[in-house]
Amino acid sequence: MVYLVEAAIAVGLLATLSIALDLGFRAGRRAGASEHDGESGQVGAIQGAVLGLLGLLLAFSFAAAGSRFFERQDLIVQEANAIGTSWLRAELLDEPQRSELRAALQDYTRSRIEIPARSRDGWNEEMLAEADRLHGRIWRAASTGVARRPELSLVILTPVNEVIDVHSLRVNASIKHVPGLVLALLVACSLLSVAVIGYGCGIGGRRRWLLTLSLVLVIGSSLWITVDLDHPRQGLLQLDDAPLKMLKFPAQ
Repeated sequence: MVYLVEAAIAVGLLATLSIALDLGFRAGRRAGASEHDGESGQVGAIQGAVLGLLGLLLAFSFAAAGSRFFERQDLIVQEANAIGTSWLRAELLDEPQRSELRAALQDYTRSRIEIPARSRDGWNEEMLAEADRLHGRIWRAASTGVARRPELSLVILTPVNEVIDVHSLRVNASIKHVPGLVLALLVACSLLSVAVIGYGCGIGGRRRWLLTLSLVLVIGSSLWITVDLDHPRQGLLQLDDAPLKMLKFPAQ
């Protein structure tokens, strides 16, 4: 299903850009007979300016989407490290808090791994409530354990608190996207760019299929990858939960 949606988006982008290219060519061919050499030069200058603006917008949007993607991936690693440290330090607690904390951490890890399969639309109220419930269970086991051994407070509660904090960071990171207005401007500038290119080809009376379609493919692919990077639980470019899956919880 994901592949079909992604293919539809890619085909839609390429088709829309191709239509803009063709419309620009037709407009340029109609105007070609009345264009003078100086006016043709002006079209070339406009092409360069529009393509430069598009390149700038694509560069900033792509870089922002890529940095957010890697930020989200780094948070998964950070969360796995916090869970692993909490599991190891639980050994210092007395029973039954040791087993309770470890069981809660196991259930929490399992829940984090299952989240992408349960919903690709981001966090919903049910998942947030489940996370809060598991956080409460983890904190109760840890705080009860250190109440009996206060000297372990810093050692035990620090990584447990980090587990809870990283959750907030991951939820916040999941809702950070390229603003809709910026994305609309990016698409509009892409359409304008290929239309101007088509217009220039129309004035010259030649479509130059190889060059123009290559440009359409590059621009369309850049747009698609930018959007896909910005929604790493919905597209083909997925976050990797391997750090969480690699956590080993020996039988207690």
